[in-house]
Amino acid sequence: MKLQAVSSEAPPGALELLIALGEKGENGFGGTPVGSDPGKLDEWLDYCAHVATAKPLSDDFAVQTNYWITDDNGFVVGLLRIFPRINKALLNKGGHLGYYVAPAYRNRGYGKAAIRLALDKLRAKGVRRALVTVESHNTVSLSLVKALGGVQEDERIDDETGQAFCRFWLETDCCTKTGK
Repeated sequence: MKLQAVSSEAPPGALELLIALGEKGENGFGGTPVGSDPGKLDEWLDYCAHVATAKPLSDDFAVQTNYWITDDNGFVVGLLRIFPRINKALLNKGGHLGYYVAPAYRNRGYGKAAIRLALDKLRAKGVRRALVTVESHNTVSLSLVKALGGVQEDERIDDETGQAFCRFWLETDCCTKTGK
């Protein structure tokens, strides 16, 4: 498994994953416009390249880098987003990273491996503690974040959806210190 930065060329399985994720997303991980209009793939890929290198115009802007989660053959099995600097909205919900693994590839270690690599990338950018938010009904992700040493700060209600979500802090060197 590896992370591949989203670029202008989509690897095998990328379009299918984005269509399956949809425009609204799943379990708090936001979707993309490609989910409702596959013809927007090139536009979305360009957007991803732009937001990864854009200069913040205000304190509200959060630079994000999107990564494909790929299997050993380079086939896309998921999507990961990291935000090295979080704004007020992401401090409330969203945090420093978010991930989505396609249903057919869940419970195979991709999520855990992707989070470990994301924490490495955040640590390289100077982040020592990463905020991760998980919808309270998502028991698999809750267990995963706890297994990586996540310390729950609180549980909140999303004003837009009414869904409860938990906020966890993970040390970005958690996996190197403990071998988790």
